[in-house]
Amino acid sequence: MDDMRAGKDPFKHAFLNLEDLVDKIWDVLECPVTIEDATHRLLAYSTHDDTTDSARIATIISRKVPEKVINSLWKARIIPQLMQSGEPLRIHEMKEIGLGDRVAISIRNHNEVLGYIWVVEGEVKLTEQKLNLLKQAAAAARTELLKLNVQKKKRVESYQDFFWQLLTGSDRNHNEIKNKFEELNIKPPSPFIVLVFQFTENITEKVTQNIIYLMTTSQKINISFHAAMGNEFIVLASPPVQEKSEAPIIEFLNFFIGEMKSRFQVDGIIGGCGGLYDTYDKVEASYQEAQEVVRLKEQFKDEIDNINSHRQLGIFRYIELLMEKRRQDPFAHPALEKLQNYDQEHKTMLLQTLESYINYDSNVNDTAKKLHVHVNTLTYRLKRITEISGIDLKNTNQKVSLFLELKMRRLENKKHRL
Repeated sequence: MDDMRAGKDPFKHAFLNLEDLVDKIWDVLECPVTIEDATHRLLAYSTHDDTTDSARIATIISRKVPEKVINSLWKARIIPQLMQSGEPLRIHEMKEIGLGDRVAISIRNHNEVLGYIWVVEGEVKLTEQKLNLLKQAAAAARTELLKLNVQKKKRVESYQDFFWQLLTGSDRNHNEIKNKFEELNIKPPSPFIVLVFQFTENITEKVTQNIIYLMTTSQKINISFHAAMGNEFIVLASPPVQEKSEAPIIEFLNFFIGEMKSRFQVDGIIGGCGGLYDTYDKVEASYQEAQEVVRLKEQFKDEIDNINSHRQLGIFRYIELLMEKRRQDPFAHPALEKLQNYDQEHKTMLLQTLESYINYDSNVNDTAKKLHVHVNTLTYRLKRITEISGIDLKNTNQKVSLFLELKMRRLENKKHRL
């Protein structure tokens, strides 16, 4: 307090750790204080009286800001403001999430956000002088967080090596891999699953930070490892403790893609996950399955746009195997050849009509909507398809065969265009 009266910076000296710093901030501002990292994990906090709000208590208990609080702060455009500016921001009470009046400031290293300081205001609001002192506190916290980031980077590098070993086929057995998890002080995920997100462009450092921020703050799944390679982001995760299915994983996939677009304006992401396994020598298999989902979703955007997991692929799981068989034993389906030749000669769309009809499980109304034609027009086309090709549209075996043939033709045509 003497430093304040003398106009000196009370934070311009070395601190033992963040706890030492947060106590000093509390002493200077006379308000409860918390310091978080860039993903809203609690790093240090001061004492508070019995009147503090429920959001602060929940943060201290779980050592991270609750997801509902983070989401509300995003919706209110509070976090984006903090990310864009190094000035203190006054936040008014938000009763629906148990958040009382606050003043917050980002801790920055140039344009990079390292963390945040949150100050709970009481009835007496922070003066302009104290807001300036908060800026000085953020500058002091910057030094401490940079030290933590160096330590964190070293840990991440050792994690990355192990993760890539798992993804590319470790020669260790289940128990050896489990022991390595424990050696790295990481709780072995069980069951586990690999997720792959494919971006339209190579992933930059800034996008990586946004990805990690979103994955960490969502708190929907447990993430053990993550890595970026080119335009691919790979995650090893497990469902919440009470869940043993892929349902929350699929929910997270959709959430992640939607939030990357709305929060960070990153669009066009394709996501997929492999199988859910219990033995760690299956990490490579889950990774390859997730890649297959992404690859097929890119090739068949309309047919499997809503499919996210390898288990959901159904018959599409066998497309690439059939393509390999096709390369070894070339075959041109005579009925499809007839339709293609007829379309070329008469400028019709019978082949496209047939594919849509099979895609929509022979539902005339849905197919007509997809093709933007009247049901009567579609009925006429189906009659012509039968007359020209000899296809029996009531024969399930024929329709399944045609479905696969049409998908393989699509893949072949794409490869010829490349």
